[in-house]
Amino acid sequence: MKTFKFSILNFILFLFFTSLISCSKDDLSETSTIDKSELEFKQSLNKNLDAKQIGEYHNIAVNLYLNNGNGDKKTVKEIEQSVIDLMSEHYPSLMTEFEISEEYNFLRDAYNDTSINQRRLEQIIDKAFSKITKDKNVSVKFSEFIKNQTLDDSTIQNKLSSIQSYNTESKDEIELLNTYKEVLIASNELWSNRSSGMKISCSSGVIATDAVGLATGLFGGPLWSIVQGAVVSIAVNEDCEE
Repeated sequence: MKTFKFSILNFILFLFFTSLISCSKDDLSETSTIDKSELEFKQSLNKNLDAKQIGEYHNIAVNLYLNNGNGDKKTVKEIEQSVIDLMSEHYPSLMTEFEISEEYNFLRDAYNDTSINQRRLEQIIDKAFSKITKDKNVSVKFSEFIKNQTLDDSTIQNKLSSIQSYNTESKDEIELLNTYKEVLIASNELWSNRSSGMKISCSSGVIATDAVGLATGLFGGPLWSIVQGAVVSIAVNEDCEE
């Protein structure tokens, strides 16, 4: 009889500990799923930015640079590195696994320059769209339209009106034009905010170049687009200050 009771007690204890182990495994599995989900979310942040968010982060990147610069003249390459460092410091999750685009980096030829003048800007635009029209479903007609909008000495309202009436012919053109438009709006807000205390020498000339710098880097990823757009913006403004 004692032996029978002892066996029952052992069996109950066995079931209890088995249940505990099973629960622990389930809890661990649930925790792992949450951690993985959070990690995937952080990694997807830099892939799921819409055009408006890209424009907002462009403004943030430019502001960070202008408000944290030491006043020394920098080359385009040094400006680029400063923008990357500042964004990584203030937005580490966003910049997770950021890499400079090898295919859609249109700043290389200007790396040793201390500013981007009109001639260099045209070279960047031409080289960028030569690559984009070859790789993507983007027409020469569309690239000429964007180039003209960028270099044309017209008001932001007129540029936006032209963009609104332009008939795109592909998904790639829609994406690029929408991004160009949103950055144009964001850049206009940035450079028109004279109460910010930033050094602004030729805001009307910088606004559209922000947009084209960012738009031509778009196919290298949203983050590279933001960085390239910010660098072009800063470097063009440097030329205006000379």
